[in-house]
Amino acid sequence: MTAGTSLLLAQDVLPLADASDAVWGKVLSGVGALAAGALLALLVLVAAGFVVRARSGERLVWGGWLAVVEAVFRPLARFVHRTRWAGFEGMKIPEGGFVVVANHASGLDPPLMQFAMPRRVRFMMAAEQMHPAFGAFWRALGVLPVTYTAADAGMLREAVRHVKGGGVVGVFPEGAIERPPCVLAPFAEGTGTLVALTKAPVVVLWIHGTPTVGNALVDPFVPRGRAVVQYVGTFDFAAEGVRDPKEITARLRAALAKASGWPTRDA
Repeated sequence: MTAGTSLLLAQDVLPLADASDAVWGKVLSGVGALAAGALLALLVLVAAGFVVRARSGERLVWGGWLAVVEAVFRPLARFVHRTRWAGFEGMKIPEGGFVVVANHASGLDPPLMQFAMPRRVRFMMAAEQMHPAFGAFWRALGVLPVTYTAADAGMLREAVRHVKGGGVVGVFPEGAIERPPCVLAPFAEGTGTLVALTKAPVVVLWIHGTPTVGNALVDPFVPRGRAVVQYVGTFDFAAEGVRDPKEITARLRAALAKASGWPTRDA
């Protein structure tokens, strides 16, 4: 290398390298600040949720590492989505197993349904929405995957067994997030079949005001909602002698349509 080349390297190339290092340093510093801010916000949410639960006597329903997830999502629903629970002062929790049914307005609906119930809820969920990266989470929750194939017979047997054993199963009969919003889609008849086979009471909820961007995994983190979870009623079809799945499904949909005032669509 000649003296001239060395001088050119020192004058032109090395300052560029120093500038690049400075830029990367600022980027990493910014990322670190964002991460620290996000962690601080998370800790504040958890602390605020702890204080609210301590004052109200509210308790977490999950244990182990799922309790950590619940401890984050409960204050997220309360403070970020400003969730309001309406009509629950008139609700009597059924003894033994029961089914919870609600419309499906956004990806925030499953945790809101769980937070409305004092007992653990096992959800029926479309298998196509169960991202493999969250496999451990789905298994820990005991999610009942719906494939809309013959394999669902085994899933239905497990759901029936769970309810008859005193458990709670949560169902969103529309099968997907409402499109267009505030219009009730057709209800899957499997909901009525589950109720008829278990002979269990059904708690019906109307969920509205929840944010949605069209992605069920992203919706819970969209801070623009004024969510409302409203208790519609508890229905005991077995006590009424109603055993036809079609009639049960139709009456559940009619109850939600009446409570919400929303129109329905048939396809």
